[in-house]
Amino acid sequence: MEKILIIGEENLSQLLRKKLDNKGFEIEISDGDDEEDFKEFDVIFDLNFDDDSENFPIYAGLRDKLLFLSSVKQSLSEASYIYPAKVRSRIFGINAIEHYLKLDTIELSAFRKNEWNFAQDFFSKFGLKTMQVEDIVGMYRPRVDFLGWNERIKLLNENIISLEHNCFYKDFQFIDQIGVTSIFEVLMAIYEDTKDTCYLPSPLLKRKYLRNHSFVK
Repeated sequence: MEKILIIGEENLSQLLRKKLDNKGFEIEISDGDDEEDFKEFDVIFDLNFDDDSENFPIYAGLRDKLLFLSSVKQSLSEASYIYPAKVRSRIFGINAIEHYLKLDTIELSAFRKNEWNFAQDFFSKFGLKTMQVEDIVGMYRPRVDFLGWNERIKLLNENIISLEHNCFYKDFQFIDQIGVTSIFEVLMAIYEDTKDTCYLPSPLLKRKYLRNHSFVK
């Protein structure tokens, strides 16, 4: 029986575990605090990788193992540059933001594009589709969605729209569901990577982030 290791916060790990419900696999969950013998596993998901990528050299050395590393705030190429190592494993980036992880289509990037079939074959075992995107900061859906939400927040800050209107209220309820922290940190990561000011978080978003506040009380 093949073994899968999921490293991450409890809510994300359990969400992914439900998606990978297949009797042909044995699944273990770790919060990442304990040392693991990664060689025991055939497939590893590190949902903490965006915030802690120092295991990249270890992952890179796991010959022919399948690795899915959260890579929205940092590309796989950047991680390999920071932590140089010969990559013998099959490494993919995954959009592990909770909102997107709940969807039926898994958004993935690849360290090596000629290995896409390994990721597709794996997820097809669970009836899941994959979206192939470039190995860039922000991936695809967060880049598009968060940019649009940042514009809405700017309009709110400039009093052009109001939460008193139901349609806008619902928009900001949705923004709160995604999470102010996720939106701010991803936008900042994209801005720092591209220096494109359109991704610079609005002052209101930054205030909400720093104070750990939501938009809709």
